[in-house]
Amino acid sequence: MRKLLLIFFLIPNLAYSLPETLDEYISQHPTWNSSDMASLSYITSRCSVLSLVISERYKNQNDAQSKKLYKLTSSRATLFAIYSDAAFKEIGGTTKSFQERAKVWAKLYGEEGVSNTNVYGTFIRGDIASDLTTCGEQVLPLFE
Repeated sequence: MRKLLLIFFLIPNLAYSLPETLDEYISQHPTWNSSDMASLSYITSRCSVLSLVISERYKNQNDAQSKKLYKLTSSRATLFAIYSDAAFKEIGGTTKSFQERAKVWAKLYGEEGVSNTNVYGTFIRGDIASDLTTCGEQVLPLFE
């Protein structure tokens, strides 16, 4: 038990790492972008929540790069949420379960981002950076 606690103190990023990156999820669900509405909803909801968490992080910062990042991520959060909601409703999902899933991912991404900031001095790093890249390069082109 002591060794496990020591690991968590020495490597704090392990305590907040995501259970699976979007890239990993996509590789296990190859029909996510064609016929698998449940996977499409899951992926776009994660992209939406991630974009929203990042936009909130940079919302009140005054430098030009933060303002640009806020605008980009807040508009993407909205776009992903619209598609995720539509796909979720198509498979019979309820608003309550959609909101619960969003809360879980907001907490996970928020904790990961705080850990990244504390350890590396930047919010967007590691799994967050990976998921953000996946959202921008693999998911966003479906809707543009």
